[in-house]
Amino acid sequence: MSKQHELAARWDTFLVKIKERFHEMSEQGKEAVLESLDNNNYDYYSSFRTLSSIKAQLQDSIINKIDKVWRDQVEPLMMADGDSYSIDKRHKGHNLRKQLSDEIHDWMFVCEGLLSEKYYQYAIQLVNKDFRCTQCNSPVQITKNLFQSHYVTCSYCNTVNSFVPETKYVQIGWNVVNNISAYSALAEWRAVYKLQQRTRNDDRDEYLEQYKEACRAYLKKYFEKRIELMPHTKETYEKDFAEALNKM
Repeated sequence: MSKQHELAARWDTFLVKIKERFHEMSEQGKEAVLESLDNNNYDYYSSFRTLSSIKAQLQDSIINKIDKVWRDQVEPLMMADGDSYSIDKRHKGHNLRKQLSDEIHDWMFVCEGLLSEKYYQYAIQLVNKDFRCTQCNSPVQITKNLFQSHYVTCSYCNTVNSFVPETKYVQIGWNVVNNISAYSALAEWRAVYKLQQRTRNDDRDEYLEQYKEACRAYLKKYFEKRIELMPHTKETYEKDFAEALNKM
């Protein structure tokens, strides 16, 4: 085997191993994030920090390693041996880096959704118990799926009670619902992301209308799920939809 072929083969092997390692670590990372909820008493934001940390590790130790190894080890040897084949090999590394960057973006989106779904299933049960009037001790009916403090009037003595839910229940109404809603529209979001990449190229105008339609399809499904989880948000659907579309 010639020196050129040997260097090229070593680089190709390295890229294959990088890709395999990325998929292995990303799958392990996803499992670790979901398990972290069980280990930290369902501290949502602690688990989210774990997710962000794993993402940074994937970026630094896997994706960024492609450019570093190329610059520090591979390119100097190829240039010293003649650069007739280095351009092709550099592009191969660049293409893999782009592919894995897209995959980590998708991975983060999926993990946020799965983490939020698991947290939701736990926290939504925190109000599955009896609540009683502070004046007469009669049962009172709270408004579920509101995820915030609110007043409840006792149907027996008309006393107005203040219902203050647990913090973990309240957190559902923050990023948890948003992430679940987004994850429910995963296919639509992937279409948006794909077209978003195309609109950044020279053929931007060709895909711009398709991109807008994809955004509308994604937001429609997103807000349908959001209304399912928080029915009171139906009142602001049109306003919320327009604002979200404008930001995209």
